[in-house]
Amino acid sequence: MTKKILFLALFIFTVKVLAGENQETTPATTPIPITIQKVDLYLTGEFLWWKGIQEGLNYATTGVLVQPGTTISSGKVHSVDYPWKPGFRVGLGFYPGHDGWDLYARYTYFHSSSTARAQNSAGNMLPITVTLSGVTNVQIQGVTSARSSWHLHYNVVDLELGKALYLSRFLSIRLFAGLRGTWTDQDWNTHYRSNQITFGGGGALPGTITTRQTQDNWGIGLRMGANGNWIFYKGWSIVSDISFAGVWVDYDVTRRDRITQTGVASASTANIKSTPDTAIVNIDLMLGLKGSWWFKNERYHLSLQVGWENQTWINYGQFIFLTGSNNGDLTFTGLTTRLRFDF
Repeated sequence: MTKKILFLALFIFTVKVLAGENQETTPATTPIPITIQKVDLYLTGEFLWWKGIQEGLNYATTGVLVQPGTTISSGKVHSVDYPWKPGFRVGLGFYPGHDGWDLYARYTYFHSSSTARAQNSAGNMLPITVTLSGVTNVQIQGVTSARSSWHLHYNVVDLELGKALYLSRFLSIRLFAGLRGTWTDQDWNTHYRSNQITFGGGGALPGTITTRQTQDNWGIGLRMGANGNWIFYKGWSIVSDISFAGVWVDYDVTRRDRITQTGVASASTANIKSTPDTAIVNIDLMLGLKGSWWFKNERYHLSLQVGWENQTWINYGQFIFLTGSNNGDLTFTGLTTRLRFDF
């Protein structure tokens, strides 16, 4: 709740600064929007080099004395690794000829995956994600290794209605409002090896523990924000984007756990489904540099933009934990390169 209030206050302050505080109305030397021929269309293509992070995916802890008669060294909480990965965005814009308003649609795709490993030969490792001892008739001790893999498929569609405004000769902004839709899939699978697994009153034998989780969702909501453009030298400018969205999201989450004594017995220890729905706050920020060029007596326009972008989906994670909950944020950060062509 504190995060939501903070970001709402930041949004109100930003809109006031961008829209109402500067009374200078001198038009920019290059009119915006760019009216080119009578088609008034523009295309955008973006290359993304991002790191996607789903908070809260911890799978094991070392540095805890589990096995009697052994010693421990400094351990840590092991979590999923988050690599840098490529993605893309494509968009189509249209100026309908009504006082500089424009319509813009954009699609974003990003995929990431990784595998992380942890080992402790003495068996002093706690498997965070599996059933605790005493909850079922299966006892787990002496976990010596863990391997956790994570896969993300992130899709977003934005529809915007925007209008460019002029604060001074060299400073303009575009205010916009519209819709944001999303559908995202995440898979999180963890595999443990143990030298002491006990079923009921039987003997302790080596074996494996697996936990498999899927989180599929879709959502739709309202989005609004501003694009800033400060021209500092001819066609070169510093650009910034800020937007806020409130998205209703419907989840379909499943979890399945299985424990196996090698060559002896196997049991399913968890088979859980969860279908929550909730409202998620989403914030996008970008700061970058843009160059613009006109051709054929300003009949065509081309711009190239490079910036650093951050996205945050607050409390996005809905994975099932058997002890408490961990609704971590889903965040994206990295380089965005954008090419725009008006015709």
